[in-house]
Amino acid sequence: MAEAEYVLARKILKLANRIVSGRNTDIRDLGLTSSQADSLVYFVHNEGRSAVDLKDHLGVTHQTARGIVKRMAEKNLIEIRISEEDGRYRRIFVTEKGRSLYRQMEKKRRPYGKPASYRHEPGGKAAVFLSHFPGAGKYGEVILKW
Repeated sequence: MAEAEYVLARKILKLANRIVSGRNTDIRDLGLTSSQADSLVYFVHNEGRSAVDLKDHLGVTHQTARGIVKRMAEKNLIEIRISEEDGRYRRIFVTEKGRSLYRQMEKKRRPYGKPASYRHEPGGKAAVFLSHFPGAGKYGEVILKW
């Protein structure tokens, strides 16, 4: 990997870590991590899906997705039901407590949670960030289109 690519990759990772840290701070009083909050949003919009579906959505391992689901079930945010069609399939449904927490999360949403603030606005955060890396080339273009 060329030096510019390495530096860009490290800066992107640092930016991602700052975003996750900020999100964790914002939702700490709700008793959730950013992964749990993302999972709750996923299940609110995709009732009856499984931990495998969550794994694919979040881009994490199956074990990580199962851990998130287990902790959310322990907090009574979701309910896990065995599928009537296939006993191996565990379907996940959001409880009323989970829906209430989702509504609270929506009220607390910060502007940086909206994708447009990063992507397509002239001078948006991603564009400003990438302006520090003139050698970003195709990687910068991919990030701005993402």
